[in-house]
Amino acid sequence: MKTRLLYIGIGLLAAFAASAQKKSPIDFTPTTCIRAGELGLLQMSVAEKGELRAYFRRINTTDWCSVEGVNEGPLSRIVLPKFETGDDIEYFVVLIDGRRVVARSPRIFRAHVSEECQSPFARHVLKIALSCGDDATGIPSSMGAGYSVKDTVVRGNPPVPSPDRPVQQQQPQ
Repeated sequence: MKTRLLYIGIGLLAAFAASAQKKSPIDFTPTTCIRAGELGLLQMSVAEKGELRAYFRRINTTDWCSVEGVNEGPLSRIVLPKFETGDDIEYFVVLIDGRRVVARSPRIFRAHVSEECQSPFARHVLKIALSCGDDATGIPSSMGAGYSVKDTVVRGNPPVPSPDRPVQQQQPQ
């Protein structure tokens, strides 16, 4: 009887912990391979309103580029530009509402470009909104900082003072 109650308690605790986890508004299965010479297609389900965007760059380069996606709820998608065989890229996805980042992918993903890939691609695209260089570097650099921060809440004074408002040293009297 005690063992049965123990198992029930553990089951209830596990169910409670699972229900307490935050669900991301972006349900996305990352692709690790993109077909060469085709427009790569990232398919996802988005639960909130906002502008869907993917940032990407070739490995060992510094400039990030971004492409705008189409947020249509469970049928949302982002079309990437064509890449050449042998390229390796890294990318992440964000959902932006005005100036606020509503959601982001949990990490920066890597994908290899090959002719043998069986990943989905877009055939009939009239326009891709692509942005590279200085105008697209603001969010990726801040996202890199965001990915390095743990998901913890700091209560009270932050452990490191802000450069804008450094801690005032008390003057000896």
